[in-house]
Amino acid sequence: MTDGEFGLIGHIVDVLDDAARGPDVAVGPGDDAAVLCVPAGRQLVVSTDTLVAGRHFPEGAAPDLIGYRSMAAAVSDLAAMGADPAWATVSLTAPELAPSSAKQFATGFGKAARQFGIKIVGGNLARGPQSVTVTVHGHVPANTALTRSGAQAGDRIYVTGALGGAALALEDMPRLRNCALADLREDSPRYRYWRPTPRLAFGVGLRSLATAAIDISDGFAADLAHLCKASAVRCEIDLERLPTFAGCGPRQAASAGDDYELAFTAPPRVHDDILALAEQSGVAATNVGTMLDGTPFAPAWFLKGQPVRLPAGFRHF
Repeated sequence: MTDGEFGLIGHIVDVLDDAARGPDVAVGPGDDAAVLCVPAGRQLVVSTDTLVAGRHFPEGAAPDLIGYRSMAAAVSDLAAMGADPAWATVSLTAPELAPSSAKQFATGFGKAARQFGIKIVGGNLARGPQSVTVTVHGHVPANTALTRSGAQAGDRIYVTGALGGAALALEDMPRLRNCALADLREDSPRYRYWRPTPRLAFGVGLRSLATAAIDISDGFAADLAHLCKASAVRCEIDLERLPTFAGCGPRQAASAGDDYELAFTAPPRVHDDILALAEQSGVAATNVGTMLDGTPFAPAWFLKGQPVRLPAGFRHF
């Protein structure tokens, strides 16, 4: 038995507490819609992300793990656009939802919201196959949002952090499914999977430096291909320079998804500025290749000077 939809919403709002309130939230959870205060001179940045049980997270995982990961995955899109995070709404669908599970989900979701500086201003509950849909809202000074379409020939290609940690976690599904949020070690693959870190401050700093950027969620190989196509350029990547999580080879790291790092391009003249931003943000940024003229508008991959082929990465359909 549950408390019904409105009782469950009450439990969730109680757990969220200050994560659902702020001076820019005129009306928050509990009404038909949220009323929000967009700062003057800013453009709104909005992204929606859906995670489905058995497809985007293991079935049977703890609700707080699912809540945290859902928020982090969605917020990473704001980082890729160089947006300051502001608000989120969440829709949770489940076959059954006991009050204890609702509270646990809200604990993980709220923990992520507080860490990333975003307010949860509404949402929905429904009975059905387990899934979570998160819509995040951020804002940028007018005409400063990063996009996938600005890369130019001669730009350098960078990647934040290290790739492949989440892929290693997925190789041990029983341990990934049965872990607890509070017990995750920051240096572990399971931490990388359940608690990815959106590069928000770094993305904001890139607004004046990068020509294009994209969130790496489906894999570096797949997402870099999207950036090349959007910018109508090709590129070459040296896999030996790719920053990888300990125990993950460069080919696996380039193809694997779920890292939620950023790939971005920038002209050589701002290289020192990027390194300074990386040091200031505490986020590694590694130059791994170069954008080039010509077709096809796609990446070419090299390992020890030899061309290699990589899998396509995660596919939603």
